[in-house]
Amino acid sequence: MAWRIDKYVVRGLIQNIVPGRVVGTVWLKGLNQPIELNLKGNCYRDLAGSRLEFRNPNAIEGDYTGFDIFQEGTVGDMTASKKVKMPPDFEDLEEIPENPPAFTLANCLYLEWFSESNGRVLIESLDFTWKVSLPKWSLSEDAERDQQEANKQAMFNFMDELSRALDPADRREEPLDEDMDEFQWEAYLQKTDARSDMLLELFEKYENAPDCEEIIAQAMGWEIDSMEVTEEFFEDWDEDEDEKADPSFDYLPNHPLILSMMEITSKLYDESESRDLLSDDSSNPWNQLIWHGQMTVSKLIAALEQVSEGVETEPGFVVAALKRALHLLHLTIATMEACISLKPDQHRWTSDIRKELFTLRESIIDLMHSYRQR
Repeated sequence: MAWRIDKYVVRGLIQNIVPGRVVGTVWLKGLNQPIELNLKGNCYRDLAGSRLEFRNPNAIEGDYTGFDIFQEGTVGDMTASKKVKMPPDFEDLEEIPENPPAFTLANCLYLEWFSESNGRVLIESLDFTWKVSLPKWSLSEDAERDQQEANKQAMFNFMDELSRALDPADRREEPLDEDMDEFQWEAYLQKTDARSDMLLELFEKYENAPDCEEIIAQAMGWEIDSMEVTEEFFEDWDEDEDEKADPSFDYLPNHPLILSMMEITSKLYDESESRDLLSDDSSNPWNQLIWHGQMTVSKLIAALEQVSEGVETEPGFVVAALKRALHLLHLTIATMEACISLKPDQHRWTSDIRKELFTLRESIIDLMHSYRQR
């Protein structure tokens, strides 16, 4: 998927002084030289013909493995005035309005390009400071519309390459009619995950476009009718989730492994919260620990919910789905070990939970072995 590098940006310079060419340099924290941009195309009218300088006061160091220092390719959407929805800020108000707005609009710095080596790359932030020089030339409204169409086509091409990469020899999106083994199911689940990621990325990029549905349907290769079916599915799914979030809705997966991981995650949350270990910072390792625990629960539900309801389920699917749950469980255990290592003397309370995680791990492995024998 896209390389989102805004968190790692220290500062940058983007120039569209020459029509049809965007060049620039961007410094990322932890790299000893800037990345260099050499792109075909133009920025939007607010940046076309200008020099943009920007800084990030809160840059963090990232993992740049596989990211090319020399970024050559085509321009995507480049603007300093993308409108994004923000929750209203009432901190400076003495009294909250009787009918407060659901959101406010803010200008977002949005710099997107399509690299020959790394595909889609995106810098998107409300927190940067930036300044724009007076333009050397101006982009007409017609030329901007042409550029937007070119950007849309570049996004479609990027999605098409991703789709081909899923399985170039077999573009099938439905499982086989006959039973599949765990490896066939694993490949199928990986493909559906990737397709879901593609869909979410398109919704994120085009959610405010007036023709959002048509753009997404075209990019995903759907007919408009199938897009309507997809919308109905998401609406039904949202209703189901609302019901499950309602305390009056009596829903609880009854497979012992699901229940066990739910109890472990609940203990982790309660103990971490009572010790003020959680925060609003998503990079906080204790927050990540809870997140990995919750994701493990969701993967176990995907693997075992139908089994617990007595539905006959293909052994290959159960094993492949349990593999995914096991991967998340390993991440949970590894994150817990990292958390404990920071202050081991203060976290002896984790010892029992740690034992429960390893016991659950053995139970999952035993269940996978059982299904492999079928």
